[in-house]
Amino acid sequence: MSDEDDIEDENVTVSMEISGDYEEVMSKLSMEESGTTSLAPLLDDLETLLETVVRMDGGTRSAIAQKLPDTMSVTFDAQAVVDTLQVLERYDLVVLEGNTWKPGPQLTIEE
Repeated sequence: MSDEDDIEDENVTVSMEISGDYEEVMSKLSMEESGTTSLAPLLDDLETLLETVVRMDGGTRSAIAQKLPDTMSVTFDAQAVVDTLQVLERYDLVVLEGNTWKPGPQLTIEE
């Protein structure tokens, strides 16, 4: 019998007391959300894509892809740009006029 088998057969009980004011105790008990996927990189990329379309005042998918900064989380080629813009179009953030993607009604600032 190995040492590992001996350890697996043993039972262990641990007790702990946490005291303090409510907020302090709750912060100690809160679990990190390490198992969840963060949407921050996606949201940052979407914002950058929209800012690029606005800055260019519209453009073709290839032109937009070329103007995207290197700071994007993932590489956007022309097809990735159009795939993403099609989703944003559903939210009226961009519109397609011919083969040119332009800022949509939700991005238009009325003065």
